[in-house]
Amino acid sequence: MKNKNIKRLFSAFIAIALILMMAIPAVSAATTFLDTSKKVSFTVNCDTPGYTFNVYKVASLDSNSTSPYETKYTSLVSSITSSTVTQDIIDGNSVGLLADLDKIATSKLTNKVGSFGTTSGTVTTKTFSNLDQGVYYVKAVNYPAGVKEVRNSVFALPYYPDNETGWTYELDDIELATKVDDEDITTKKVITNSTKGNENFTDVSLGDTVDFKINSTVTGEKAHEITTPAGDKYWVEDFKLNSYYVTDEMSKGLTLDKNSFNVRLLDENEQEIKTLNGSGSAPDYTVTYETGYDGSDNTKSTKFTVALTKSYLQKDEFYEDEVYYTSITYSAVLNDEAVVGPAGNPNTEGKISYSNKNDVVQEHEGNTVYVYTYAVQNSKVDTTNKPLANAEFKLFKSEADANALTNAIALGISDENGKVVYKALNGKYAGKEISLQSGIYYAVETVAPEGYNLYGKVITIDATATYTDVFTNGSYVVNCPENGIATFSVTDTKLITPKTGGMGTYMFYLIGAVLFVGGVAIYRKRKSSKDVA
Repeated sequence: MKNKNIKRLFSAFIAIALILMMAIPAVSAATTFLDTSKKVSFTVNCDTPGYTFNVYKVASLDSNSTSPYETKYTSLVSSITSSTVTQDIIDGNSVGLLADLDKIATSKLTNKVGSFGTTSGTVTTKTFSNLDQGVYYVKAVNYPAGVKEVRNSVFALPYYPDNETGWTYELDDIELATKVDDEDITTKKVITNSTKGNENFTDVSLGDTVDFKINSTVTGEKAHEITTPAGDKYWVEDFKLNSYYVTDEMSKGLTLDKNSFNVRLLDENEQEIKTLNGSGSAPDYTVTYETGYDGSDNTKSTKFTVALTKSYLQKDEFYEDEVYYTSITYSAVLNDEAVVGPAGNPNTEGKISYSNKNDVVQEHEGNTVYVYTYAVQNSKVDTTNKPLANAEFKLFKSEADANALTNAIALGISDENGKVVYKALNGKYAGKEISLQSGIYYAVETVAPEGYNLYGKVITIDATATYTDVFTNGSYVVNCPENGIATFSVTDTKLITPKTGGMGTYMFYLIGAVLFVGGVAIYRKRKSSKDVA
């Protein structure tokens, strides 16, 4: 994550300042006697919700109140000696003592004196009172899933302040919230090959591929030791995750390419650090499908989950300083179930979910991106507006192709109602009703109904759409063909041919007879003239 080291150093300074403030100095400077019969108390505060803290007594105070004055502690933790506790406290080395305590599993700690939390908007403070003198350890034992670091607290009561005003048996306002580092995960889905230059939507044709990407920030932390500029060392415990997964729902108009998944670790500038492995017996991630929504039924949406495996989440590489994002990429194809028009075909990242080692789950809602597409239809009628069947039209992407009758993309034949629906001519979806990227298209009537003239012109079809960057009234579409379908009408005229029978036939016979008689007369006249000569 960004500035991890800076955050760690900042946390260290805060922790040291709080701890050293509460450590017992050497008692030789004391001007008042220690009252070993007094009880001690302290108050902790945390206005960050989701935390639970346990309080343990880790050592008892055995100082005497007569000369020669001596301060010593008896350790109540088996792995830390009494001499170590005593020396750390007298030397003001509470950081060292805290580091030793943080390495002890919670289950191994005894002498719990109470707990505080789970913190919330109304649960922010608690006072522990009537306690025996000694050393107390406040440990975060539960926390939100997004926690990366928690600095626990250790302090001795009573203590003798630097201003030598006398022994102090109470501590007020130990601020625990300043000693936690939690960070909400962010997640966003985008379209990476949008035809409209907008990562939130695209519009495409039947059979076109749409590429998606989900980038989510990472959280959690590996156990490590930090050394401050002053040379003090403290231990950051393991905050590795148990789970980290994204759920997604793809509308039925999009066919998921199940072989297209790729999961990578990226830095803050989206430069690749590592490509994760999604195959074999020990994959880094898995892709699973909800029962009944695995994409095999094209009348249903596809629901899937991409999850980093628990075994991978225990590896240190996921928590390295430079790792900022997980990036999931995959592709889908617009199919023949796609919805045309401004409703679009949504692809929704339902949520990102993650849990910590205590199985506390945290979730964040994802976003939705849209794939739009459009259709073309026309009607075929005669001059009386009578529907005509069996007219054949072809659809083209360019006017040049339409004029040359080459590279047709779809074919439509009018039905008994004169309606023409265009079906793809090429590719996997040949024979299926075509849907189109917004734009200008061209149609040509290639076969006329029997008894009608062929419409001889190239028809220009306006299937353009305009968009806005702001999702408004359920769509990014501002203007498009009504209901997403560009429509037009083509009128054919009847062929004019001679009729059989009736006056029409007699007229042809009469004209032929006249021509024949005239021809004979002219021939005879010419012959007579020759004879006379």
